[in-house]
Amino acid sequence: MYGFINGITDTDNISYCPKCGAEIKEYRGDGTAVCEECNFHFGVVECEED
Repeated sequence: MYGFINGITDTDNISYCPKCGAEIKEYRGDGTAVCEECNFHFGVVECEED
């Protein structure tokens, strides 16, 4: 099942890769990160409660 999430990602919430668990050292200017171990490119979007 796929869906769409809209929001702003912030590198302050990114410390470890959700795919392999390696520590993240490479951050991008768009608020995403890239894992040096598995090359997974991802961002973290925090959802607010209604």
